[in-house]
Amino acid sequence: MKKFIFLCICFMIGYLISFETRAGTNYTSFESITLTEGKLLENFTKEDYKKYYKEVDQRKFSGWRIYKVSSNVKVSYISETLFSYYNDGFTAISYDYRLDRKVSTKLGLSATGSIGMKGGTDKKAFKNNLEGSLKLSSDYLISTEDKETFDISLKVDPGTQVDLYTYGEGKLTNGVGAYYYFWIRTQRGGFEVFVVTTEYQRLEKKRI
Repeated sequence: MKKFIFLCICFMIGYLISFETRAGTNYTSFESITLTEGKLLENFTKEDYKKYYKEVDQRKFSGWRIYKVSSNVKVSYISETLFSYYNDGFTAISYDYRLDRKVSTKLGLSATGSIGMKGGTDKKAFKNNLEGSLKLSSDYLISTEDKETFDISLKVDPGTQVDLYTYGEGKLTNGVGAYYYFWIRTQRGGFEVFVVTTEYQRLEKKRI
């Protein structure tokens, strides 16, 4: 009977280890993201994982082993184009625009492999308190939301295009981690945490 129970436990642990999923990033609302160095988790290759996993495969009794590939890397992004007007005529065109939008400081979390996520669409977190093991700065814990309204009056000259888009900056930390329970690895994969630190609107005029 004891052997049967032991075999069942081993089977369940083996299932947990082998069951790996690939989670998508939470950056679908961004038109572009530019890093000053390194690369996003979604661009890690199999060779990258093979190299980085060597840093976390040493077993421990319980808890996380983590390896940070990028730590607090500065990021710039364009989240959305609010409007784009162009004038292919011969006289200037006047535009009046009112924008009502929410302004928020957001956390973006991504994971690959068998690293689990929890929470709803508005607030996500890693399972087994991976955030605590990462020892992130207080900036990564900020979550605020506000509303703003502003009016824009502009002229679009002949042969030009005017774009208004949301531009911002943030910080990104990513890498790989492995979670151990009684010396047995139950989770392993990649993680990424992205926090928006500044966000503002940028008006740009260019010739067409």
